[in-house]
Amino acid sequence: MENTQEAVAGLLAKAKQDLIADMKSREIGAIIWNLATAGFPNIPAILHHSKKDPEKTRVADIMGLYRYDDVLYLIEEDRAPIKFDDFWNQDTEAAPTVVTLTEDIARKDLGDPEAVKGYTTQGTLEEWMAIADCYFQALNQD
Repeated sequence: MENTQEAVAGLLAKAKQDLIADMKSREIGAIIWNLATAGFPNIPAILHHSKKDPEKTRVADIMGLYRYDDVLYLIEEDRAPIKFDDFWNQDTEAAPTVVTLTEDIARKDLGDPEAVKGYTTQGTLEEWMAIADCYFQALNQD
């Protein structure tokens, strides 16, 4: 059983590193999608465990990925201190489904993900694989 858990942890770490590498190659610091219009077959979500009480859980819908200091964070919808509408001009632009931010802009607009609620590295391998699928679908919509 322990070898299986180690293998899964290794696959999860590799999956995250592959996503980080892909984001770097595309010069993406963060990608944010509008869950209402993205049309994903599955809503990207994780079962989030409280740091104070691991028995306490909640479902967190994921609205994007944030690459910060070579760590990949999930952006939780309605919890991270950002709103999708903050990233486009409603007066002069059509509403996008996906917004990508360069690393510099992401740092400026999103800040340190360890300093505020709404960013997490939690999630199972299966949850991260579903989110990775949404990432690649979002890139095709960008």
